[in-house]
Amino acid sequence: MVPNQTLIGSHTVFFEETASTNDSLKLLYSHETLPEGAVVYTNFQATGRGQQGASWESESGKNLLMSVLLLPDFLHADEQLWLNVCICLALREAVEQLLKKATYIKWPNDIYAAHKKVGGILLENVLQGNKIKHTIAGIGLNVNQSIFETKKASSLSLLAGKQFDVNEVRKIVCEKLGDYYTLLRQKQWPSLWSLYHKFLYGRGEIAHFILNDEKIEAQILGLDKQGRLHLLINDEVQSFANKEIVFLSLK
Repeated sequence: MVPNQTLIGSHTVFFEETASTNDSLKLLYSHETLPEGAVVYTNFQATGRGQQGASWESESGKNLLMSVLLLPDFLHADEQLWLNVCICLALREAVEQLLKKATYIKWPNDIYAAHKKVGGILLENVLQGNKIKHTIAGIGLNVNQSIFETKKASSLSLLAGKQFDVNEVRKIVCEKLGDYYTLLRQKQWPSLWSLYHKFLYGRGEIAHFILNDEKIEAQILGLDKQGRLHLLINDEVQSFANKEIVFLSLK
């Protein structure tokens, strides 16, 4: 183990069913002392959600649904982006290891393989002064689900042609989270930034987006340190926060 590495998943709490692992972990943490890296996981989330209220489609017992407690008091409030970078990179690497297929991060928080969404994260940060007091990091990963309402989604099982042990998947994800959180704690900003852009889905490519209710084409350039997506539109670089523009597909 890397020195000073936070053990992610050494303390776990399992619920057969819960409204949301993020909410369950928040409730537990408000009533008892939990170590950093504590994990809540479940077979089914009744009201699982993605970024800004988007729903998360998941069949009971077939996917990885977990939340992790982090105590990143070494980060200032204006450094929250690095948590998103770190956790997306960890989940991406775990998926690529399991699938043995190229895997990418689609801005701002989805994991893509074979041009399909297989996972995503939802971060909830609590600030204390100018520092981050604690973070609840929700992770959803489609593991053995085979039917989806949207054509944009897939699972490890569909892409690999085999079933996976969800508990083993969780352990691998926790291991990668520990690795990348250590880099974050060491403030390895250049390495993390370079890796994020290396695996940014569609970087340098032309993609279709919806902007102001109109379909446009734009080249994906990268992110800035505020987490905004930089696009080249009609020879002009423009920046967008999450939900200001909607990604449709690569051209």
